[in-house]
Amino acid sequence: MKLGIGTLRLKLNESAESQLAKTLRPSDAVINRVGPRMLAGLIASHTVTALVEGELLDQRAAPELLREYGNQLNQEKLIHDCILRFAFPDDEKVVAAADWLNNQAHLHVWEIAHRIAPPKTFYQAHPEIVEACRSCGVVILDAGSPATITTGSINPLSGDFLANWIQSALDTAETRARFFFHVVIPPRHWEGIARAHFRTDHGI
Repeated sequence: MKLGIGTLRLKLNESAESQLAKTLRPSDAVINRVGPRMLAGLIASHTVTALVEGELLDQRAAPELLREYGNQLNQEKLIHDCILRFAFPDDEKVVAAADWLNNQAHLHVWEIAHRIAPPKTFYQAHPEIVEACRSCGVVILDAGSPATITTGSINPLSGDFLANWIQSALDTAETRARFFFHVVIPPRHWEGIARAHFRTDHGI
């Protein structure tokens, strides 16, 4: 499946928030059966498109950025970094991009996310979910309740993608669908959180 950048189309009378909301509701049919790296690519495509519309990325550079990101994913050279880290190596620009996206998405920012212990039992029981999280730059912050799962990332657009994908992965083992919540992790905490979550003793 070849990913393109033209996934978000502007209408003259449509606000940036309403456009971005569409990227937060991807089709279940598109997402549920793809592999972790393709899932990361879908998230990247939507995120880059939103950033182009917000004029945080040059439209001319976007296709090459996505192509190189896909190459890095396929070669497994990217570990726990989402498209924002890849697109903006500079920390200040990562923060600016994450803040702009969240100004549209209006998600909670969890300043205490780095204090929350990884759900080791859940990770060990679902290695395929761990792989998807690692590929997409997302962590599971809470899976202790049988009714809910809370995910976190520096990318506000990751949440609905992972919710659909994780629910599909859980459908064979669980009879009830879970409620999913996605929160934004401050970029300055991401490296420490990722190291804590994606350790070899979690079954990776």
